[in-house]
Amino acid sequence: MTRWFVFVSLLLANLTMGCASDTELQALHADTSALQRQSSTRHRTVDARVQQLSERVAQFEQAQTAARRDLARINAALDEFRVQLQRLRGDAQEAQMQVQRGTRGGGEEVSAARLVNFETRLDDLEKQLRALPR
Repeated sequence: MTRWFVFVSLLLANLTMGCASDTELQALHADTSALQRQSSTRHRTVDARVQQLSERVAQFEQAQTAARRDLARINAALDEFRVQLQRLRGDAQEAQMQVQRGTRGGGEEVSAARLVNFETRLDDLEKQLRALPR
């Protein structure tokens, strides 16, 4: 692009002025050389910046992948806690129904103890669920 610009500027300079002196041609050549150096420097700067941005995007993508993996682990643990919680609720309800029916022969003491055990386990599990990040 800059070569085309240089060529056109030289052509226009020659057409508008007729014949240019050596001094004018040298000045024009110096200007075009300076423009080429500036353009080259800017291209290198842009290339370096593009490289930096590409590296940052790659880092972001890695961080995003790690975050997704962590989220999947948390969701799996949460699902497991939910399953355990449902089982405990079912066991607690079963024990409660046995207590309400009043099984004979000391069964009430055993069922009551099971119910207390289930409720304790259920409370512990609920505390663990609340401690998980949301």
